[in-house]
Amino acid sequence: MGSSAPQADSVNEAEVPLLGLDDKRTSRASWPVTVAMLLSLQLGWGLWLMPADFARLGWIPATAILVALMLATIYSGLLLLRLYQAVPNAVLFGDIGEAAAGSKGRSLVYWTVYSLDATRCIILHLAATQSLQHAADNSDCLLCGAIVAVIALVLGQVKSLAEISWFLSLGTAAQLFALIIVAVKLIVVPLHGAKTELVHTGEAAVSIVAVMNLIFAYGGQFAYVEIMNSMKKPAQFTSAVALATPIMSGAYLCLGMIGYWSRGRGVEEIIIFGTGMDVWSRVAAGAILFQALAQYLVNLNVWTHNVLTILARRKALQSSSHCNVQCAGDHKRLPWLLASACIIAYSFGISVSLPFFSTLVGLVTSVTYLTCAYTIPCWFTLRLLGSQISKAEYALCWAAVPLTIAFSCLGFGASVLALINNLGVGEL
Repeated sequence: MGSSAPQADSVNEAEVPLLGLDDKRTSRASWPVTVAMLLSLQLGWGLWLMPADFARLGWIPATAILVALMLATIYSGLLLLRLYQAVPNAVLFGDIGEAAAGSKGRSLVYWTVYSLDATRCIILHLAATQSLQHAADNSDCLLCGAIVAVIALVLGQVKSLAEISWFLSLGTAAQLFALIIVAVKLIVVPLHGAKTELVHTGEAAVSIVAVMNLIFAYGGQFAYVEIMNSMKKPAQFTSAVALATPIMSGAYLCLGMIGYWSRGRGVEEIIIFGTGMDVWSRVAAGAILFQALAQYLVNLNVWTHNVLTILARRKALQSSSHCNVQCAGDHKRLPWLLASACIIAYSFGISVSLPFFSTLVGLVTSVTYLTCAYTIPCWFTLRLLGSQISKAEYALCWAAVPLTIAFSCLGFGASVLALINNLGVGEL
């Protein structure tokens, strides 16, 4: 318990800015705001991988998996709401973990969330780098990655995300703007002779990575408990998920189908980079650069704050003193600079060394998103609510735990294999 408490506090403080609330959390979100929050959290870079995922799976499997994930996401939201209501004082996902499995449950949650934060910085650094490459028509990955690192380092020194909320809002608006440009271009200028398949029967590892990409696109359950805790009426959370998820799924299906129909099996990994190098395509790439940077700054802030808080509390514990860190603004400028610089450095190093976006997404999904979304909620439901749910639902949750663990292992192996292939041929 002694080692888990600092982690719990640090995530709590970090998640509040992520959800757009002030540190004292005096405000509460209405149902419409919660719907918007869910869309902002989940409708991210997975969108741009949709046409490539359709190409790696085919019309029928891709559509069926998207529908299944839509239903599974709504169900996971219901499970997490039940768990939240079963632990009245829960503020974080880790609080439910502690109630279900003690310190081991709490540690499992935070190890998973921390791993997710750390790896998302790498993915978003790569996303911003590739966006800049396309927008500037510059193939130098090292140079563009370094420019992104400098921008992130400068903007990352603003410790309060509220002070750069304008930039975060700009990122969301930029994505919607880019989506309109890309969809119009794909419809107006389809590739002559583009071939599609009802079911793609290519390399199994590539298809599994595509499934992981689809799961990544729905990832957001790691923050569901915090979102519930921010609501005026948490009992309405499931209905908010039930509205936001179909809207998100509609966007995924539309872009996936339009992109696959327009470009066929040879579609680019990130569809926005496969629409040419004209002015509008480069404008769209520049727009998603803002979105990538905005998400990068949020994750950089969360991860920097978490690292410094853990270090500060360990130091206080060793000296038998009190740790006064309550929020990101309490950290001194020099430690914040050094910690954020280290995070940016490893994100830059890995992203330019392994510039294979969907493969990295597959790796992250297999070890974090899938676990957060399904394995952990089902296990905690069995531990806390096993006697209150129906036999059919008990059997479903019981079967989901080993199945999702097995699929995580399968996804991890396929992603590693795809990564090895990437390194051999230089592309997915």
